[in-house]
Parts: sequence; C-alpha cells; structure tokens
Amino acid sequence: MWQLRVAILVLGLVSWSSAGAEVSPLNLSPGFPTQLDDAYPINKGNVVVQPAFRFDKVESQEVRVRQTVDVRWGVVSGLEVFAGGTTAWGPLHPGTVDDPRGVRVGLLYRFNKQQEGDLALPSLGIRVTGQVPVTGPWSEPSARAEMLASWDLGPQWWGHWWAHANVGFQVTPEVRPGLQSVGQRSIWYGRAGLVRAFTSELGGVASVTYGQDPTQAGAYVWTPEVGLMWAIRPEWILTTGAGHDFGSSPLKSTFRGNMAITWVW
Repeated sequence: MWQLRVAILVLGLVSWSSAGAEVSPLNLSPGFPTQLDDAYPINKGNVVVQPAFRFDKVESQEVRVRQTVDVRWGVVSGLEVFAGGTTAWGPLHPGTVDDPRGVRVGLLYRFNKQQEGDLALPSLGIRVTGQVPVTGPWSEPSARAEMLASWDLGPQWWGHWWAHANVGFQVTPEVRPGLQSVGQRSIWYGRAGLVRAFTSELGGVASVTYGQDPTQAGAYVWTPEVGLMWAIRPEWILTTGAGHDFGSSPLKSTFRGNMAITWVW
C-alpha cells in the first residue's frame, strides 16, 4: 500500500503548477527519455519531480511494468543532487542496473563548462549514484560512477544540435535479486547520442549504449534508443522513449519503453 500512497502523493504534486520555474525540455537525465545522460545539471534553485512508467519485454515474451519516481534539485550552479526509487516493480528477474528495491541517491557535478564556439573542450561532469536497499534481507549498497561529456554543436542542418557521451561503471558488493545477474558483481558501459531541438519546446534524441549485459555474466549488449521531449507548459515536460537490445543473452529486452512527466518547481 505504501507504493500507492507514494504514487498518489507524486501525482498530487505534479498537478500543482509553478509558473516561475524553468528547465529546458532538452535537458537529459538517465531514463528521461533514454539511457543517455548529459553534463548539464538543472538550474540553480529548481526542483523537478519525475514520475514514470517503464516497461520491457524479453525474448520469452514476458512483459514487466515498473513505476519510478525521481526528484532532482539544483543546489548551486553546476551541482544537482537527486533521489529516486521504484514504487511498483513486478518480477525481479531478469536483473537491471537499477535496484528495484533500493533508494537511489547521488549528485551530478559539472566541473567544466564549454565556452561558446569551442568544440575542442566540451562541458564535462560526473554523476555518482548510490543504491541503498530498503526491502529484503540485503543491506549493502551498490555504487555507480559515470563520466559525462556534452558538446553544444549550435544551429546546423535545420536545427540546434547537441552531442553527448557517457562512460560508466557499477559495483555491486553482494548477490541481490533484481540487480544484475548472479556472479556478476560489476559492469561497465559506454553510450553516445545526439539531441536535436525542433523548436524551443520540442526535441528528439537518438542514442546507442554498449557494454556488459546485466542479465548474464560474460555477455555483452548494445541498445539503440530514440526519445521525444515536449514542454507542454514551462513547468510540465512530457518525455517518452523506446529501445531494443541486441546481444547473446536470452534475457535481453526485445522492446523497452518509458513514459514520464517532469514537473518543475
């Protein structure tokens, strides 16, 4: 029942608007709308609440739906802190890089800002995430670190473009159902993608991720994804994304998707 209460609370918050808030709909974060991240923390003083529905279908034709909630806060310029969790998760198998029975907490820090017109040195940041179990007989947290690079390519080819690249590594100190596969305590991955602004309120993203498969030790997976971001109002941003896994694991997703609403305060 606590999952239902959390969902109702979040939906109540989302229904309350804040006309003074401002976050670009082209600002990325993991899972909104693809796995691709950027080196741009949210604006200082802004808070965003992001409830989402996520679903995936594996080769065995099993379909899983999960509900997540994330909260992000722009503490100062260049620094964002965040917390999130899964309020409804369904089957725990196959595992993922996000612990469905843990709370995710961490920060995004940008340590270099790209100078206008300089493509040689992009904006650079690091995102650090800890996942702390809150249910089940497990107690040890997992840790993830990601290096992020973002290039503002400017207006080219009938639109404004950005390029992003991520490299990540996650360590899991214990076997925990729902988080990676048995015998796989760590995974690495890299991803790259492009974002295009169609208008100031509408943009699209395309990305590719390659790395160790969290569903099977010794396997590798690559995942192309596409997504759409639309600012319905300055404080309401709708995102949706979809992707497909390619690899040797029989537990890979033949289709994965998500739909989320970002409320900015």
